[in-house]
Amino acid sequence: MSLSLSDFRGYVHFKAFDVISSGHFKRHLSQCRENGDEWAIQMYRQTVTVQARVRDLVALVSQLPAADPIHGICREVMTCAHPPIKVLTGQNTCAITGRPAQHCVDLTRAAKNSKEVFVHPRFWFFFVMLWFCSKLEYVVRACTKQWIEAKGLRPDATNYTELCEAFSEQNAVLTQDLFRLFEKGIGYITASLDRHMERHTLRPILQPPPEFTRTET
Repeated sequence: MSLSLSDFRGYVHFKAFDVISSGHFKRHLSQCRENGDEWAIQMYRQTVTVQARVRDLVALVSQLPAADPIHGICREVMTCAHPPIKVLTGQNTCAITGRPAQHCVDLTRAAKNSKEVFVHPRFWFFFVMLWFCSKLEYVVRACTKQWIEAKGLRPDATNYTELCEAFSEQNAVLTQDLFRLFEKGIGYITASLDRHMERHTLRPILQPPPEFTRTET
């Protein structure tokens, strides 16, 4: 089932308005939903719909065999606070193919004694989309904070509604762009992991023919 722009817009507004109001909007929406306000019920459903897509992505990664190197790399990328955009010059060994490659993407975790992880540049789009889609809430909140700072705004209880309306109007194009990117990313990641599991997941070498399990009538 495809995600609608309306659902995505509701999700973005919920997360953005909560940032603008310093957490007050979430409580306001919850109270309004309990009171049966239609707008609150709809925004809640839209948010849940988008969050379900993100959870589906996380579940898909978890289906990878634990021994598969891609499983661990994906989990590291999804939990990293920063997008995988660091590229190293020179030659390194790709952690996925095991082959030497030029200008590898550095996916090494920023922690003491972390094992170096480099991948071929052709995997960059997959991992940057994986990071973006799994970190969607973080991205929306960061964009909202940047908008507030760029405008030199000082949100307080007296102007929450005004600023939320301004954000919605001034970031309509950004919301559409994020939606298209999210949909494209989810599709690409899902197709890539499905192909990977189809090719590399172990299957029984010997399988009985259909006649073996056929029962006589």
